[in-house]
Amino acid sequence: MSQTNRKVQYLAGVCAAFVFTFTGATLSWSSPAIPKFKNGEANIVISDAETSWVVSLHSAGALFGCYVGQVLDEKTGRRRTLIGSAVPAVLGASIMMMTSMPWLMCVARFLMGLATGIIAVVTMIYVTEISDKEIRGSLGMTIQVMNNLGSLTVYGIGPFVSYTALNAILLSIPICYVLLCSWIPESPYYHLKNGRLEAAKKEYMRLKGTKNEKLIEDDLSVIRAHVRESMENKTTLKELLTNMKYRKAIYIVIGLKLLQYMTGILVIQSYLESIFRETSFMTGPICSIVYGFVQLGAGICATFVTRWVGRRILMFTSCLGVSIAMTLVGLYFFLRDAMQVTPETLQAVSWLPLTGIVGFNVLYASGIGNLPYVMQAELFPVNVKGVASSTATMLACILGFVVTKCYQQVKDAFGDHVVFWFFAAVGYAGLFFIYFCVPETNSKTLEEVQDNIQRQPEAEALNSQNDDKVVSS
Repeated sequence: MSQTNRKVQYLAGVCAAFVFTFTGATLSWSSPAIPKFKNGEANIVISDAETSWVVSLHSAGALFGCYVGQVLDEKTGRRRTLIGSAVPAVLGASIMMMTSMPWLMCVARFLMGLATGIIAVVTMIYVTEISDKEIRGSLGMTIQVMNNLGSLTVYGIGPFVSYTALNAILLSIPICYVLLCSWIPESPYYHLKNGRLEAAKKEYMRLKGTKNEKLIEDDLSVIRAHVRESMENKTTLKELLTNMKYRKAIYIVIGLKLLQYMTGILVIQSYLESIFRETSFMTGPICSIVYGFVQLGAGICATFVTRWVGRRILMFTSCLGVSIAMTLVGLYFFLRDAMQVTPETLQAVSWLPLTGIVGFNVLYASGIGNLPYVMQAELFPVNVKGVASSTATMLACILGFVVTKCYQQVKDAFGDHVVFWFFAAVGYAGLFFIYFCVPETNSKTLEEVQDNIQRQPEAEALNSQNDDKVVSS
């Protein structure tokens, strides 16, 4: 019979993951908002160029939020950082609800992006650190579920309510997650990192749901030794980038981030309704709602699948599906714009965009949508985990900004099909990267994962030195 109870782990993980509903809602906000701009419902005079800035400045704000999140995470802890992210979130949503000036809308989107940057840095670190190895993957995947829930809320309600009500939805989310996160325990790793053994022990006992001090002390001794060893190294960006033992983890996370953001997710989320309005198969709002429900269902299913299927298999399958889906969407626009097929032929294949985007949705949510977040929190030791998470999220924000800002220009210059086939090409290249470079971390403790990933570069360096000695002799 188990001596522990994971109830607190599940509840704390879900409450922390709920913070990501704000990320999903803000990323999807432009899908119902842009049609309201164009039909005059929002009573805002804004050009397409200004709209692209409003959409893309969310990523710019998130870029700065990554740095803020790292500083807060190191100084105040995971829990307080999650709660503190509500400040720019509430401020940005309030400005967006009250203004009709494009430049103030840009400020509001920057602030909301700032909040999502903070959230992205700390949430997965917190969830992975409080979870047992058997449930770490599943709890990590709930972050994608909550992200999808935020998207579904905006997709499902946004097209049918006023512009003010749409922004009120954004305002309500951070208020809700502050209430939910007010009780969650701090990560024991954070306390150990700062030498607070008794505080770590207290929080670890809460998370384990046991008063068996022998069991707790045995577990903590292993974690404490690993944390102490990690903290012998510096906690700086220079340490992360120059120490060879982190090199392989850096390459893996960079590759996963490229797959996560260069396969089209932000374009789909930001311009979903506009994309569907270009087809006659279904109306834009209905397609958005279908997309949102499928996305949420796929994320929920993935939380169960990840307990029995390895990370590599899930990501490989996900990447393949995303690539095929983007190929189908690109094919429709190629037939429409480049081949200029007859209206009858176009009507016969009008199911392609919905099928492709829904397929993209399902496969993305089941793997590359969230597992890169899980792995970036698993691969790095506690001394550089905050720096690594912040840097990885900064890279994601840069990629997100570039993709959302350039989408309209590339689309106008070369056509929709080029955009979607580019996303597909990135996905196909990612299959080789996942197969040859990404390790399996399923059912391993954080200590085991980090020992395995750091051992190989050290072995390679040792072999290189031996080879040099042989040559010199």
